[in-house]
Amino acid sequence: MKQVALFLCLTGFVAALADGQDRDKRIADLERQLTEAKGSVAALQKTIDSLATEVQALRQPGSKAAPATAAATPVAKETSGGTDGAEEFAARIIGPDNGSDERDSMLGAKPEIFIQTRYSVAPIDGSGTAFQPNMRLSRIETRWAGKINERIGAGIEIQFQESVEGSPEKLVNDAFLEYYLNDHTTIRAGQFIKPFGFDIQQSSWLRESPERPIFSGYFFPGERDRGIMLSGDLGFLPAPGFKDLQYFVGAFNGNRFFNDSNRQVNYMGRIRKSFNKKLAVGASVQLGKQLLPPGVSGNDNERLFGFDFQVTAGRFGLRGEALTGNMPSTPASIEPEFFQAFRPGAHNSAGELLTSYRLAGAQTVYARYNQFNGDPVTGLNIRAFNFGYFLPVGERSRLSFDYQFKNHASFEDDAVNGRFQITWGILVK
Repeated sequence: MKQVALFLCLTGFVAALADGQDRDKRIADLERQLTEAKGSVAALQKTIDSLATEVQALRQPGSKAAPATAAATPVAKETSGGTDGAEEFAARIIGPDNGSDERDSMLGAKPEIFIQTRYSVAPIDGSGTAFQPNMRLSRIETRWAGKINERIGAGIEIQFQESVEGSPEKLVNDAFLEYYLNDHTTIRAGQFIKPFGFDIQQSSWLRESPERPIFSGYFFPGERDRGIMLSGDLGFLPAPGFKDLQYFVGAFNGNRFFNDSNRQVNYMGRIRKSFNKKLAVGASVQLGKQLLPPGVSGNDNERLFGFDFQVTAGRFGLRGEALTGNMPSTPASIEPEFFQAFRPGAHNSAGELLTSYRLAGAQTVYARYNQFNGDPVTGLNIRAFNFGYFLPVGERSRLSFDYQFKNHASFEDDAVNGRFQITWGILVK
């Protein structure tokens, strides 16, 4: 019995000793982990302090603080663009994404929603019913766009304001498919924005003035047409002159509305060259035929030639566009209608010059001169001068105040015939 008791005591002592050793080992491991965690927290706090210092420095006007740590570099880059507004301002002036395809983002179930409201007062003399009501929803649009896989992309945009205004046929803005031949070439087919000039393609979300220039609504009502287009860039070629050189070549229905009304095809081409995101120049051409009024014979050509440029230097931005061509015969309508002052073989010329100055952040003051010679409704030369204030409110909201001097009313698509406009838009992604 004594031997058994002794054996049990020895067993208990060994177990207790082993348990004590395990506990000591666990304590040592936990102390080591705690020391490592303290080091990580200290490193994280150092990074946070560095980022806070850099953000504070970037908030000072004219500062160009460099990233304090490698880990902070991406955040610093994003902060600098969003804080002083320089990158946003330059991108709005130059428009580097104008005419781009949808390959940079995946097509998702969540749409992009754009809502724009406008207050207009003091109608231009002679505008009559062309003056829009004082308070209106100038745009309500929902858009899905992106690539489906590495080769296929698509886009669709619905504009609800047309349904509200009694034109359900114009509900569909965009409806197209894309095929990516390679990194530099895209084929697009369907209904989409025509690749002519700068202002036709600039998004309403980005534009400073309430609407596009007068020539846009006369020559390109709705800015869209149906057809097929080959686009891309020539950056793969070895010569330096081909860097940042874009091209667009397309064939479209040859009409002034989304449905084919004359069974003709218009051909369009455009080239655009960018220089270090500070300067861009472009040239555009459209060749085709248009409808003539019943019982009228003569020149039915639809030929347009355009030139545009965009330049930015520090806080200043300048954009210009000019075009000339055959007078348009029809406005945007389901059934063909004809402008009162249209004459076969007549020509129009038009131009726009916009200058802007960036204030604090991305706030901008601007002035724009806009002229259209030979209005197809009245036959008059229309001149308009706008000046205003453009204010981004957060990342997804824009507010603008615009005053306009205009010698005659215009009757194009998206016409603005009020002297004072307040426009507020929001984009939700």
